[in-house]
Amino acid sequence: AFVATTTAIADTDKDTIVQCATEEMDGYTAKIKAFFKAADTDKSGTLSWEEFSQHLQDPKVKAYFQALQLDVSHAHILFDLLDADDNNSVTVDE
Repeated sequence: AFVATTTAIADTDKDTIVQCATEEMDGYTAKIKAFFKAADTDKSGTLSWEEFSQHLQDPKVKAYFQALQLDVSHAHILFDLLDADDNNSVTVDE
């Protein structure tokens, strides 16, 4: 009975951890999409480096990046990583 109870508790804990992580990822994804939408000033559906870097000048955006432990001074590196097809623009799907 002890082993069965312990196993059941461990499974429940694992399920709870997975659910929390999934919810956290969903929240993070929503924030990234909001960032993308706000930065896409020409409403083209893609972000150029100019749009991306201009959006990073917003103090709220800088604070958000710092909260994520992302250094805005390395923004071009991040942009290059996001630019999966190397066309100097980023879509929300990239």
